[in-house]
Amino acid sequence: MDRLLWPRRWLAPLALLALLPAWAAAQRPVQESGEAQWIWRPGAGQAGGTAFFRKAFFIRQPVYGQIDITADQRYELYVNGRRVGSGGNWRVLDRHEIKPYLVSGRNVIAVRAEKPGAGPAGLVARVILRSAGGTFVSHSTDVTWRCTDRELPRWNGVNLDDSSWPGAVALGELGRTAPWHNNARPADGSAPGRFKLLANFHVERVVGPQQTGSLIAMAFDEWGNIIASREGGHPLLIEDRDSDGRWESVKRLNDKVKNCQGILPLNREVYVVGDGPEGAALYRLTDEDRDRDGVAETVEVMLKFKGGMGEHGPHALTLGPDGWIYVLIGNHAGLHSAPAATSPYRHSYEGDLIQPKYEDPGGHAVGIKAPGGVVARITLDGKHVETVAGGLRNPYDICFNRDGELFTYDSDMEWDEGAPWYRATRLMHVVPGGEYGWRSGWSKWPAYYHDSLPPLLETGRGSPTGLEVYDHTKFPAEYRGALFLCDWTLGRIFCIKAQPAYGTYKATSEVFLEGKPLNVTDLAVGPDGWLYFCTGGRGTEGGIYRVVYTGPIGPQPKLAGIGRAVRQPQFNSAFARDKIATVQEQMGKDWDRQLTNLVHDPDAQIADRV
Repeated sequence: MDRLLWPRRWLAPLALLALLPAWAAAQRPVQESGEAQWIWRPGAGQAGGTAFFRKAFFIRQPVYGQIDITADQRYELYVNGRRVGSGGNWRVLDRHEIKPYLVSGRNVIAVRAEKPGAGPAGLVARVILRSAGGTFVSHSTDVTWRCTDRELPRWNGVNLDDSSWPGAVALGELGRTAPWHNNARPADGSAPGRFKLLANFHVERVVGPQQTGSLIAMAFDEWGNIIASREGGHPLLIEDRDSDGRWESVKRLNDKVKNCQGILPLNREVYVVGDGPEGAALYRLTDEDRDRDGVAETVEVMLKFKGGMGEHGPHALTLGPDGWIYVLIGNHAGLHSAPAATSPYRHSYEGDLIQPKYEDPGGHAVGIKAPGGVVARITLDGKHVETVAGGLRNPYDICFNRDGELFTYDSDMEWDEGAPWYRATRLMHVVPGGEYGWRSGWSKWPAYYHDSLPPLLETGRGSPTGLEVYDHTKFPAEYRGALFLCDWTLGRIFCIKAQPAYGTYKATSEVFLEGKPLNVTDLAVGPDGWLYFCTGGRGTEGGIYRVVYTGPIGPQPKLAGIGRAVRQPQFNSAFARDKIATVQEQMGKDWDRQLTNLVHDPDAQIADRV
């Protein structure tokens, strides 16, 4: 019979069906990182010769364009039929600024590459673009580039129909492919990689864009599978069936909900915030026949929202230490029904600083009143709903740390930059009843006002997306308990280290990872202890990556008895809850005794007792 253990504190193991199969850690490292590919025309073998390549794409209001390119042995580069440059040394990645050649709309990059005589031939180009108000996107060389060995009239122009051209053959990633290996580098000697991150950390791509599409959210389930949300599409179940570190199976989890911006696997069910049979809502997806076929057939609405599933609508959800599901709602949406009178946050007011109120002249958020964005929570049976905190703008994700404290990463209004009422992106420590002072137009409350709680940290301009606490053991000890914050616009992942201070926290930040592009939308720690993130949003290229650490980490903790439960890595994850339930089953009657003794042991660590 299934047994559920609903949490009252982090100490009490979170609900799980007992004896579910444990996830086996990946053994074989994945080498691909999403870098540009060496390519050549199909069927060429070692013949070399001449090849003509084209890549068409659309961009609106281009503000940045750069190509790093080389070929074995010579190349000529064109953009929209105009010659940009040429090169003949495959050991040097030539850099070309192409913004002056780009137009708003359809563009074409075309390359003539030549290899006289026999021997390996190849072309590689890292193409990075950005549109006004957007993030960096890549159109680097891969199998989506088209190629031919025939020089047709106006082959490098925009209007040529290249639909009959075959796709290029991928020979391998830049920096990792024989015979070129890591010899092709920028002329200034800098590292050629797509990503920049701290020493001993490396990025690996585990699922490519052709399999995933543009992704906007992700989470791990009890068995270590990835549940991901395709932008505008249905949720996906991504499985590593042979535990080799490669997620080879990608299929639809459910066909009744879509555009899910929050995912919570819990008790063999999946809770999602998305568009479904009853509009924007929190839905519970269930594999009713329990056959683990990867299809959740049953859809049940738990909580309805007004305002729809836009970029400022309902977003992430997580399980709280009190056993409630916490839901984050942006400032253009709200609860469909009034929350309970027991809500910690139940009184809000505009509190305009200066009258008459000055709204955004562009019309953004005009007429939206307090409380703006809120954190709500709902019981697992869906019968009780409360608001926890308000006065937020549009944070996308929330998470609890091991101490049961809640955090979110709120967005700025980039149009306000330079104005006295501009508020930068900010990390917030969310407390029950907390008011954080967002109001429309110029009416935002200053952080020093007593009626508004200040941020822990400001991170300047950006577009906050995913948020995760690292509570595993595969990274060095200094990262355990750290918060990782995603910035979609500027392509960054911050590492925030917070220490308790003055009833809240004192935080410091560093850029942990940045990339061109790094259109990161969400992140989650996997059962193997690595930090996974997904990319996509606004139609940009998707995929799933992981950050691994290859340096020394010191001795790993050896857990025994009740310690296998209370010190379980990544405590608030579905796979950790599964392992805790298994420990409880194995301990039998000794579970209650050891748990009680731990709580009353004055010599035990506070983190284990509380």
